Amino acid sequence: MVKHASSRAVRVRITEGLLLLLQSRHVHTGFYGRRRWTVGEEIMVDPEARLEAYSHLCTGWVVPLALGAFTYSLSRFEPTMRIGRYCSIASLVSQWAQHPVEWISSSPFSHHPQPLGGIADYLNSNGSRRFEPHDFDLGSDPIEVGNDVWIGDGVALKPGVKIGDGAIVGAHAVVTRDVPPYAIVGGVPARLIRYRFPESLIERIERVRWWRFGPDVIQSLDVRDPDGFVSRMEQAEADGAATLTAPVLTGKEIIGAGERVG
Repeated sequence: MVKHASSRAVRVRITEGLLLLLQSRHVHTGFYGRRRWTVGEEIMVDPEARLEAYSHLCTGWVVPLALGAFTYSLSRFEPTMRIGRYCSIASLVSQWAQHPVEWISSSPFSHHPQPLGGIADYLNSNGSRRFEPHDFDLGSDPIEVGNDVWIGDGVALKPGVKIGDGAIVGAHAVVTRDVPPYAIVGGVPARLIRYRFPESLIERIERVRWWRFGPDVIQSLDVRDPDGFVSRMEQAEADGAATLTAPVLTGKEIIGAGERVG
């Protein structure tokens, strides 16, 4: 059996009812309020997916497993990805698929021939009635992205990596291991360049977890001054500042509002 990231996701045809559901639940499918998806197109979604209100599905037709408020991506999601709030994901970011490097051939003919019409064409033309692909994991370990993460153009992510809160991944990096919170990494393979803030400030940020609040609260505390911002955030929380309650749209609701295919 071939295992891959989309093993639980189902294909759903978009209906006007589904578009209205997304609109009513404040899940955006484009920039500047534009509605990118149209009736009749198909998307992939896991029944257990959870999308917070005010999140953005700006490209592709795959719904991630979790998407936080105010996050946007210009790259195609994988259906097992979990992404926090306030993340910025640039274009051409991808999760790579595995190939069997220890086998005699890394070609997918032996384990995942289904997408390649040429293989089926050849087997049918030659009357090959029995052709059993071997079991192989294409990369089913989910990727987890924290809050306030910025991933640059053309980044490649290894299945299973975790990118910590506040991290920045430089353009065209190849991420093969976990990225610590507030680290800036880059290169092939991605290596630590530096941390965004001193360790003591990172610890305070992780304690206050400012992404629990809405942009109105955060902006008023002056984001340009990180150290002062944390102090003001601590005081605002002590004074009872309201955290953000973002309603969640589930994959089951999306599937129910659309038309399941197959």
